Amino acid sequence: MTPSSWWLFLRFAQREVSNRFAGSLLGSLWALVHPLALLLIYSFVFTTVLRVRPVAETSVPFLVFLAVALWPWLAFQEAVMRGTGAVVANGALVKKVPFAHEVVVHAAVAASFAVQLGGYVVVIAFMVFTGQPLHLAGLGLVLLCLLGLAALATGLALMLGALQVFVRDIEQGLAPVMGMLFYLCPILYPVAMVPEWMRGWMLLNPVAVLIEACREALIEGRAWPAASEGLALLACVAVLLAGRMVFHRLSPHFEEEL
Repeated sequence: MTPSSWWLFLRFAQREVSNRFAGSLLGSLWALVHPLALLLIYSFVFTTVLRVRPVAETSVPFLVFLAVALWPWLAFQEAVMRGTGAVVANGALVKKVPFAHEVVVHAAVAASFAVQLGGYVVVIAFMVFTGQPLHLAGLGLVLLCLLGLAALATGLALMLGALQVFVRDIEQGLAPVMGMLFYLCPILYPVAMVPEWMRGWMLLNPVAVLIEACREALIEGRAWPAASEGLALLACVAVLLAGRMVFHRLSPHFEEEL
């Protein structure tokens, strides 16, 4: 991006964050309150109501097991959904001011990851402070996986955001799709609980692979990516490039449709 595009990117990202919490009493604390509420609800349902122990074979508490995977998912989910609606949400500006339209998508994705990962850092720091069994040696692998998820979210947001300008149903259908993807990823359960005949299919999902890698990095201390994570990262880059290609192809026609 050009220097002017970088300036626009920073301004749009700042606006995304400030508008999200404007007028609320807790402000940016909502970025931590909402995931914590989900964490407690899932923990109550699994450990108290259903009495399921997804991590029975380890000494890791379920809250820790879930927390290290939940925040990366929330960052990915929010980035895709907000990025998809970014062009339409800024339609008045897109029609009147000439600028690189993809900036609004990049800003929405970056703001989503910044907000959710801020909460992730706080939660990890709290768990380490309270003596939970986390391995900080795996933080490098976690960062690599998060970059892959960010690239994948950006590619999907660019592609879907461009199509959303012409087909407004996309944003409506995205929520149930993300809901299904949540349960198809090893967030509430480990990959070991998945039947063997399904594990191969799960490995085709880069989101599932990278989220499981985040968990293994922090809980087991794995510091280097395996072959499956390498392939998943390549898939994320491929989706990013495809999304940019689709967006640039459709971008000149945005003014006519908005």
